[in-house]
Amino acid sequence: MCINGGNIIDFDRSGEGGWTVADKARSFRQVPAHQHLFFEGDERTHIFVVESGWVKLYRTLIDGQRQVVGFCNGGSILGLEGGEDHVNACEAVTAVKVRAIPVGRLPELCTRDPELAGQLLRQMGRQLGTAQSQLTTVGAQSADQKLATFLLAFANYGAPQGGEFDLPMRRSDIGEFLGLRLETVSRKLSDFQRRKWVRMVSLYRCRVLDRDALENLAAGGEAEDASFVRAAS
Repeated sequence: MCINGGNIIDFDRSGEGGWTVADKARSFRQVPAHQHLFFEGDERTHIFVVESGWVKLYRTLIDGQRQVVGFCNGGSILGLEGGEDHVNACEAVTAVKVRAIPVGRLPELCTRDPELAGQLLRQMGRQLGTAQSQLTTVGAQSADQKLATFLLAFANYGAPQGGEFDLPMRRSDIGEFLGLRLETVSRKLSDFQRRKWVRMVSLYRCRVLDRDALENLAAGGEAEDASFVRAAS
């Protein structure tokens, strides 16, 4: 529901009129953790393909608070939304490597490489699907259900066969994404650990201990129901 990554878009095919060696060298950018790639309202001169690392997209609300609208990792395309200006700000959660593609070159690249155009459309579709899922999560779920859905999304990406996975963002980022207060996120995460549903191996690494309980919550169950599922198994 929140992970927008996918296969890295291949801009390295250098057929006639394609991406030259000089283009490739100039296109890479390194962004340190907690630095911005772009701000809301900046002119949209490039799109960016995330090669490695994690970023968050957010908007500043009228009262000055932030609303995180997504976390993106390797393979995500940033900057496709909006018209002439960026509608979101983009901040690196971890150190990030991106490839910058001038907006003005996209029509040319897609015309010369239909496979690339197809990749872009598929990736846009995936990202639209995650955005729609997020609307449902924030609008309809309880705090327990939101956190369970969030943790399962990262577990499914980082450790689909079980084991530890990265949870690279701050607790405040999670709260701004899920529409919860920082104190609520911290309290619920502690409660999940007390119930032995998850274990925080370190500040930014987690392990799911009871997937059935989290899946029950994510499907609309209550915390007490999830505890019953564990006791009955």
